[in-house]
Amino acid sequence: MTALTSRTGPLTVRPITADEELATLLEVGGSFLQTPSWAASKPDWRRQYLGWFDAEGTRVGAGLVLARPVPRTRRSFAYLPEGPGLPWDEVAKDPAAWFDPLTDWARGAGAFALRVGCPVTSRTWAPDVVKKQIGEGGLLSFTSLPPAFDNPSARALETYLDGAGWTPIGWGTSNAVGQPRFLCIVDLEGRDAPTVLRSMNQQWRRNIKKAEKAGVEVVVRGPEGLDAFYEQYTESAHRDGFFPRPKFYFERIMKAFAADPRVDASFYEANVAGDVLASALMIRVGPTFSYLYGGSTSRNRDARASNALQWKAIRDAIDLGCTAYDFRGFNTSLGATSPLTGLLLFKLGAGADVVEKVGERELVVNRFWHKAFEAAMQGRTLLTTWRKRGQPQATEAEV
Repeated sequence: MTALTSRTGPLTVRPITADEELATLLEVGGSFLQTPSWAASKPDWRRQYLGWFDAEGTRVGAGLVLARPVPRTRRSFAYLPEGPGLPWDEVAKDPAAWFDPLTDWARGAGAFALRVGCPVTSRTWAPDVVKKQIGEGGLLSFTSLPPAFDNPSARALETYLDGAGWTPIGWGTSNAVGQPRFLCIVDLEGRDAPTVLRSMNQQWRRNIKKAEKAGVEVVVRGPEGLDAFYEQYTESAHRDGFFPRPKFYFERIMKAFAADPRVDASFYEANVAGDVLASALMIRVGPTFSYLYGGSTSRNRDARASNALQWKAIRDAIDLGCTAYDFRGFNTSLGATSPLTGLLLFKLGAGADVVEKVGERELVVNRFWHKAFEAAMQGRTLLTTWRKRGQPQATEAEV
């Protein structure tokens, strides 16, 4: 049993089992990127599950560490994507009590750098505000406007991280490294389907009606939906100019999430009379329903299959008791003329707020090994850039 509302004495961090990690994650709340299923879909990374324990031995938090080892050494780069799963309001009251044991573990494990993806909401903006600024002042200019929500716990956490030497990763207007700091999220808490529908813009509501009149049917599929999904996804990649993931990447995800009934991955497929027009990969963990990747064909665009698909997924999320529909992030280097800006506007039209997270921070534990690792990664990035030659990454490619 975990006791996540209170703790006694100093905290320690030590290895736990995958089952213990997921049980704690589901109780305290956390990202699909922190699940054992996600770890299983990443065979090139070592995995380690950690638990936070108070003085009485009660587990009060947990996290998945993905480690990229340096060959023939015990050194590694340690990464907790969108994690760990902790009671973050409590963490903000005394961050050192929670971060210091993690740092001690990293040093003992031979990590030369430790990266965490603090999933704490920092600020939020309403969709209309963001949409207006894209056209008038550039993509990120909305961040200079007063947010609809400003989290004091995030300010306390950021102050600690800045002072303790945790460097922000993926900030500014360059392509984000790792996971996106800005997400598009539809708030579902305490809201039924008609309420959510009313929060969508007029074009979205009109397109949902068009899809109904066109006879669009949306079905939910398991691994058998992969071929149709990948056809739509790669067509979208060629049309919009981003570099697609290989097919086996999605095969791994589906296989990994199928192994645990406490989490779910599925393909949502929209068709008219059997002709598949759009498909998307969705993952549900706890109260969050996430849209990871999607694609659509250029055929029969007037049927508005993508709108119907997302509306079906949102309604399913509501029926399952989810409190958030996560459209995932967007590339912060987008300009108003980028073809991928349309994807962001699509998400905003569905009533998604833009949610800024505290985001990824990195602590250098050993400067020599970190510098060598950075040089190797820069070489890898140059090679990847050469391979992609002019093709921008899609926003969903961050996961």
